[in-house]
Amino acid sequence: MELKDLSGVPRVALHPVGYEFGAATGDAWDDNWLVIAGEVTSDEQTWSFRHPSLVVDEAIEIAEWLERVANRLEAPAALRGTGSVDPSLAFTEPNLAFSVQSYGEDIVVVRVHFSLEALPSDQRGPAANHRTEHTMSVGLEIPLSDAARAAAVWREELALLPSR
Repeated sequence: MELKDLSGVPRVALHPVGYEFGAATGDAWDDNWLVIAGEVTSDEQTWSFRHPSLVVDEAIEIAEWLERVANRLEAPAALRGTGSVDPSLAFTEPNLAFSVQSYGEDIVVVRVHFSLEALPSDQRGPAANHRTEHTMSVGLEIPLSDAARAAAVWREELALLPSR
């Protein structure tokens, strides 16, 4: 799936590319970790990552979240006193998270939050390994229809990687 700002930049593309472990062992938790490939362009930089970031059930939550956004059912996330945002959709591994900044007439501003292995390579490493809070986000102003389209594409991609 791809979310692209109306201006053309920024852009976030996420794709489930396979299971972390090729062969299922019968462990419902370990068998369902998905490697997520990401390509991100913010106003400041471009980077990519590839890391086991979600289990199958969590990945499905992204499609559900995008569908709620497309129907204006996901509330905008409030700023904390520190100026940071508490994402409305976060996961076991804190690499990715999502929040809504605001809605317009036919648009929404969504934030994709990144941490740890999903950060740009110059921000990863020993000093960053202990930061579990989402340390960077990319805001994207998109049509509501793009949120619905991204949910459908994400579901299609996930259909190739069912729970096992």
